[in-house]
Amino acid sequence: MSVFDLIAENQIQDYNRRKANGEVKESRTIQPEDRTSFESHLFKSIIGCYEKAAEKSEGERQALEERAESLRMQLLIGLEQKGMRITAQSMAKELMAKRQAILGGA
Repeated sequence: MSVFDLIAENQIQDYNRRKANGEVKESRTIQPEDRTSFESHLFKSIIGCYEKAAEKSEGERQALEERAESLRMQLLIGLEQKGMRITAQSMAKELMAKRQAILGGA
């Protein structure tokens, strides 16, 4: 066993001991659902751009739509590079539907 394995094992045992004694607050631990992927952040940012564009004048709207398109391309290219072509197609369709719902035919 390496030194790092021993340190990790000791930390795990110490954590389990403190948890059993009630010294660890469960609310401080990171829950898996608290994390989101980079792709999820991009998707939400694109939708946010659409929503902001719907409230703006024509000049500001154009800039936001260009930003959304740039983010959309980044998202789809990233997914395809990871070999997730079906996910990329699905997200492209979903984004098109969201854009239509938020911005209409503009």
